[in-house]
Amino acid sequence: MAIAGHTGTIDLGAKLDSDTAYNTHSWSIDVAADTFDITKFSAKTWKLFLAGLKGWTGSAALYTDVSYRIPPSDVGSEVTGRFYYNATVGLTGKCIISGWHPAVSVDGVETQTVDLQGSSDLFTF
Repeated sequence: MAIAGHTGTIDLGAKLDSDTAYNTHSWSIDVAADTFDITKFSAKTWKLFLAGLKGWTGSAALYTDVSYRIPPSDVGSEVTGRFYYNATVGLTGKCIISGWHPAVSVDGVETQTVDLQGSSDLFTF
């Protein structure tokens, strides 16, 4: 299941807060569960599966300038993420900043993408 916010905001504690001019332009969350094939030899037409552990990953993309850059030293930090669809509804959970991808395009636009690995349940609010 993929959930994406196009009118929302994101808050990663003191690391990234799109409400304070971090120029975040997108975020996404992917939630998945492990599945285990428990099909018996006697099954003739359908496989059987058992649900396993759930987990989630995410990313946030932002335009940057000299004032608002996420430093590479933030990789490995655990933060509480709040991912807003709109002003009042969203998702929250603890996550680890697991990747950092700065880039500059031919038109001179600086961007950064931050990868997130969920480290707790993901809740709606």
